[in-house]
Amino acid sequence: MKTKIVIWLLLGLATNAYSQKKHDYNWLFGYGTGVPDSSSPYGGIIMSFNDGQISFIPQARDFEFNLQTNSFSDDFGVLMYMSNGCFLADSEAKILPNGDSLGYGKIWGVNCPKYQPAAQSCLFINFSNSEELVFFQTILDTIGNGQKAFRKCIYENIIVHSNDSVKSKNKIILYDTIYGGGFSAIPVDNSYKSWWGIAPARHNNEIYTFLYTQNGIEKINKQSIGKEHIALGSGGAQGLFSPNGRHYAFYSPLSGLQVFDFDRTTGLLSNFSFYEIVYPFNTSGGCAFSPDSRFVYVSNPTEVLQVDLMEQDSTKAIDTVGVFDDFFDPYPATYMQMALGPDCRIYITAGGGNQYLHVILYPNRKGKDCQLINRGLKLPTRNSHATPNFPHYRVDEPYPCDSTIRIQLNTDVDEAFKFRQGELLLYPNPAKSELIVQDIQNLIPGKVNIRLFSIQGQLISEMQTDNAGEEMRIPVLNLNTGMYIIQLRNEKGRYWMSKFLKD
Repeated sequence: MKTKIVIWLLLGLATNAYSQKKHDYNWLFGYGTGVPDSSSPYGGIIMSFNDGQISFIPQARDFEFNLQTNSFSDDFGVLMYMSNGCFLADSEAKILPNGDSLGYGKIWGVNCPKYQPAAQSCLFINFSNSEELVFFQTILDTIGNGQKAFRKCIYENIIVHSNDSVKSKNKIILYDTIYGGGFSAIPVDNSYKSWWGIAPARHNNEIYTFLYTQNGIEKINKQSIGKEHIALGSGGAQGLFSPNGRHYAFYSPLSGLQVFDFDRTTGLLSNFSFYEIVYPFNTSGGCAFSPDSRFVYVSNPTEVLQVDLMEQDSTKAIDTVGVFDDFFDPYPATYMQMALGPDCRIYITAGGGNQYLHVILYPNRKGKDCQLINRGLKLPTRNSHATPNFPHYRVDEPYPCDSTIRIQLNTDVDEAFKFRQGELLLYPNPAKSELIVQDIQNLIPGKVNIRLFSIQGQLISEMQTDNAGEEMRIPVLNLNTGMYIIQLRNEKGRYWMSKFLKD
């Protein structure tokens, strides 16, 4: 049977001196519209870190957060504004006056206003004692012949708090093809009067940093440093500043992990370090710093690794701290992108519309002592890869996060429903035209549902067959070269899965 253990976990290290800057205390999720309930796990939720615990607040919306989710809360954690990359809305998900059609272009209506399919593409930033809030955005649009979408620039949009309206929008502050990931920001100092933004360029090793104040752009740096940013999909890479503000890490599965020193006075990067954590296929990856800034965590769909920046030998710095455990619900709960929470834990989105976030409980601990819990947090709604993208708050505070916030830890066990590896035979692997599955012990007679997924967890094809103890043949000729996941499920809900290569 399926059993469930619920644990309220209280982390140590009391933080009595913790800052009141709680701008990142509300995370917004929602695959589909409406409100999730026991009959349908689709719709809007607010994941709140307020009141000393993680809680979920349902919210009816007529849009969703797919890859892009942004929010801004006041100093005390009260939600004020949100965006899915298509428009700006208030705390009740109502579009602000003049807040519609952000970055409107040739392909805006392909997905917008429902959602913007571009991860880490937007940011809210605020200024001390200011009535204005700035929303930066890099939106997908076409260039030249219009055949392919790029992030072609960074837009500036300004909200006025006093009347909850958008004062100005769609002002271009930097024009170039921007990479799909790595867009972040950090305050120059704890006065919050100016910010550094950072954005890697596409198809080269150039990185932009720009100084932004209440007067607008004051300085733009453009450096050629590190390795080329090999093109990936919209959610293919992730880049972030460290909590102490001294480093910037950028991870792409095809390019590996790049770590730079960062000077908050000049906005310049230096002392490039490279860690060859390369995944052989074009897929998504994520990264996040530990609260103490010592470790960088990176993920590809099948594993999570920890990189110790204090280890001089780069080959000894890398440790595997988590692996994909073949869980489906109904899609494979692989690893996507990451976010360091205000509770000092790291959350990793699962692939393909699952209801789970993987959780690293103690990111400051070395190796497996960090305790990565697969599917450690169950959401009321399904999440389609969305990872919140916040600038770095509390950089100069003694505690960058509050470790006393409690979490209701999910520890679902479903082994009774899963076939053991070896009970079914899959061949040839790699496959060219078809896969053959042989049920050696005739464990799943009758109707069998067969589904193929990309390594990111996206459903590619589905078929049904009657298994009479003979070979089940699955056509794969039309698949692109790469790695895939196959799942077989019988009428009673038991399932079996494996990974295979398409040659």
